[in-house]
Amino acid sequence: MTFKQKLHSHGWVILINALIAMLIAVRYFLYLPAFPQDGLSTSFIVAGTWSQMALLAALIGLITIPLLWLPTFARRSLIAIIASVGLAGLVIDTFVFAQYRFHINAVVVELVFSGDVVDFPLITWLMTIVSVTGLVLFQYWLISFMEKNPTLTKKRLGRKFVFLTFVCLLFTNGVHVWASAYAYQPVNIIKQYLPLFQPATANSFMRKHGWIDEQAVDRQKSMALKGNSDLNYPLSPLKTKAVEKPVNIVFLVVDSWREDTFNADNTPNLWAFSQKGERFYNHISTGNATRTGIFGLFYGLPGTYWHGFLANHRAPVLIDRLQQLDYQIGLFASAKLTAPEFNQTVFASLKNIRIGSKGSTPSARDIDLTKDWLSWYDKRNKSKPTFSFLFYDAPHGYDFPEGYPHQYQPMLKTLNYLNLDNDTDPEPEPLMNRYKTSVHFVDSLAKKVLDKLKSTGELDNTLVVITGDHAQELNDNKLNYWGHNGNFTPAQTHVPFVMVGPKVPENFVKGWGNNFSSHEDVAPTIAKNYLGVENKISDYSTGIDLLDTPQDRPWIMASSYSGYGVVSHDSILEVGATGQSQFMDITNHPKDGQPNYQYLQQALEQISRFRK
Repeated sequence: MTFKQKLHSHGWVILINALIAMLIAVRYFLYLPAFPQDGLSTSFIVAGTWSQMALLAALIGLITIPLLWLPTFARRSLIAIIASVGLAGLVIDTFVFAQYRFHINAVVVELVFSGDVVDFPLITWLMTIVSVTGLVLFQYWLISFMEKNPTLTKKRLGRKFVFLTFVCLLFTNGVHVWASAYAYQPVNIIKQYLPLFQPATANSFMRKHGWIDEQAVDRQKSMALKGNSDLNYPLSPLKTKAVEKPVNIVFLVVDSWREDTFNADNTPNLWAFSQKGERFYNHISTGNATRTGIFGLFYGLPGTYWHGFLANHRAPVLIDRLQQLDYQIGLFASAKLTAPEFNQTVFASLKNIRIGSKGSTPSARDIDLTKDWLSWYDKRNKSKPTFSFLFYDAPHGYDFPEGYPHQYQPMLKTLNYLNLDNDTDPEPEPLMNRYKTSVHFVDSLAKKVLDKLKSTGELDNTLVVITGDHAQELNDNKLNYWGHNGNFTPAQTHVPFVMVGPKVPENFVKGWGNNFSSHEDVAPTIAKNYLGVENKISDYSTGIDLLDTPQDRPWIMASSYSGYGVVSHDSILEVGATGQSQFMDITNHPKDGQPNYQYLQQALEQISRFRK
C-alpha cells in the first residue's frame, strides 16, 4: 500500500470510531435528572455529542498517523491498542459518571491505584481486561478490513462527515456563547455531561453589543468557587481560659456510613453505648466525600475551603488548641492520610503521624488500626489528656473478614461495580445485606475501643463522638447513584451523630426536633465547651454550639470535590465550581420554582468569610 492509501483507510477507521464513540456517549445523558423539554437544549446535546466525539476520535487519529510508516503488523497492532485504550477509557468514564456524576480525573486515578481508598474486586479487573482485549482484536480487524479498500471506502462520506461535524461545532459553540451570556442553566448544566468538553464563551463581545443579562451573569459569578488561596483564619487571635481537668476526646468515624444502619440490630454495641449520650437525628455531613466530610468535622467550615487550606498547610483551630493543652494525639486511619491530603491540612501541624494501616483489604486495615489504638492507649502518659481519631473503612468497600459470623442474608459474595445499574434494587437484596454486614463488623471493632475505655476507668472523663464522614447511596432515589460524591441528597450526606460524655446535657436533643445539625458544628462545640476557647464561634467556624439552645436552621451546606449544595428540608440548590446551578428536590429530581436566594446569600458569606 502507498502512504496515501494507508491515510485514506486510516481516515475511515477514525470515522467509524467516532460513530462508536457517539453511541457510547449516549450513555452519559441517560443520567440527566430529566431530559430537556426545550428544543435548544436537546439540539445542544445532539450537536455537542457529535462534534465532541468526532474531535476526540480525530485527536487519537492524528496521534497515530506517524505509525502509518511502520510495517503492517506493528502498524495495525499499535494503532489498534491506542484506539482501544481511547474507547475503553470512554466506556469506563461512562461508568464513573453513572455512579458519581463526574468524569475521570487525576484524583480518581490516584484513588484507584492507591488501593486503599477505592478497591475493585478481581472480577471487575478481569472483566475490564477481557473487554479491552476484545476491543483491541476488533480494532485490529477493522484496520485490516479498511486497508483492503472495501466498497464503503469508495463513497465520499468523509467530506460530508467533516462538514456535518463542522456545522455541529459551530452550532454548539454558538449556543454556548449565548447561554453563557444569559446564564441559561439548562445548557450550562448539560455541558458537564461530556468529557473534556469546553465550548466557547464570548461575554466581552456580547457585553459590547448589549447582548447579555448582567444580573444573571453576576449572580452566577457570585456563586462560583473562588480560587484565591489567601486565608484570614481565624479572624481574631485565639482567646482562651485555663482548663482545670481536660477531658479525653475520642472520634469514632466510619467511612460511608448510612444513618439508617445505626440501630440496635445492625450496630448493637454503638447503639447501646449511644443510650448514655445524645443522638442528633438530622445530622448532615459537610460533604458527600471523605475530603470534605473530614475537613468540616475538624475545621468547622464548609469543604469549599479545602484548596485554600491545602495550599497554606494550615491546621484547624481544634488541633492548635489540643496541642496548646498538651494533648497526646493518636491518629488511627484505615486508608492513608495522604489521599486526600489530611497530612497537609487537618494534621499539618503534627509530626511523625501514623499515615495508614497494614492489610490488603479494608477490614484487615480496620483490625490493624484497632490493635494499634489499643496498644497506644495502654502506653499513653496517664498524666496527660488524649485525643483519638479512629477512622474505619470497611463499609466504604462493603468488606468484612472471610467467615465473619454475623452476616445478613441473602448476601452478594462479590461486588462488581460494572453490574450496578438503575434496575438493581438494593433493599432487601444482597448488596444492602453485604453493606450492613460490613457496618456490623466495624461495630464489633468499636466494642473493643469502648471496652478499653470502660476497663481503664477513663470513660467518665471521655467525650466520645460517633459519626460518619459521609453516607453511601445505594440507588435510593432511582437515579443510578451508587456510592457518594454524586449529589447532596440525604442518601449521601445524612450520617449518624452521637455525643457521649461529660457536659452533654441529658435529653436536650429533643429540643432540636428535625432541625439540622452539621459536621461544621462539632469543632466549635468542643473548642468552646471542653478546650477553653472564648472567641465567638464566628471567628473560626461557620458552625454553632450543639450544646447551646437548639436553633432552627432552615438550610445547611454540603460540599463535593468541585461544588456545593445549599440544602433545605425540601430542596437542594446544587452549584458547580463555575457557578452553574440546578434546583432540585431532596430526591435529586428537578424542582419547580426558584431557590431561596436569601439562603444562597448566607451561604456565599460563609464560603468567603475566611478569605482575604
